[in-house]
Amino acid sequence: MTTNVQKFATDKEASANLMAQLADYLAQAPESTRSAHTWMKRVDAVGFGIVIAAFAFALYGSFTWASVNPAMIPAAWFFFATCCSLMVMLFGMHAALIRAYPPVFLPGKPQKFVSGSTAVWIGVASIVGGLIMAGVWVAFAYSTMTFNLAMIDPLTNILGVFIGISIVVSIIYSIYQKVTQSR
Repeated sequence: MTTNVQKFATDKEASANLMAQLADYLAQAPESTRSAHTWMKRVDAVGFGIVIAAFAFALYGSFTWASVNPAMIPAAWFFFATCCSLMVMLFGMHAALIRAYPPVFLPGKPQKFVSGSTAVWIGVASIVGGLIMAGVWVAFAYSTMTFNLAMIDPLTNILGVFIGISIVVSIIYSIYQKVTQSR
């Protein structure tokens, strides 16, 4: 039990440290960067509101399944997943505009603060990844709505290969980080 309390305090301290690093970075940044950060925080909040609304709509459709078109239920859940991809793109755009990552702090494991061109690359990769995932979710929604089940098979094959490659790259990157940290 004490381990969990100590770990929570450590995560909280790490998150506070990251927030302080971002605040210091923004204090030294030009006014245009601070203004972009303020506007992107608003855009992120609107995007989060869209995600919540999409979740509520999908949940409502699932509970009232008897009175709605059955094809609308999976389409609503795919729309929710697409909106989550929108959030990934918005966070990436936020990071690229202010040249700092993470641009906002979400609950979970604290990350390492990065600024400069590395943050821009992380932001661009997030935008591209979000676009790819949004495309996949839209394709699944389209194939479900039109009952074009022949379209789902290639999509699942592509998604399986993409996930497999992502797992391998993630493992190799994790091993690389542990090797370089031990030196």
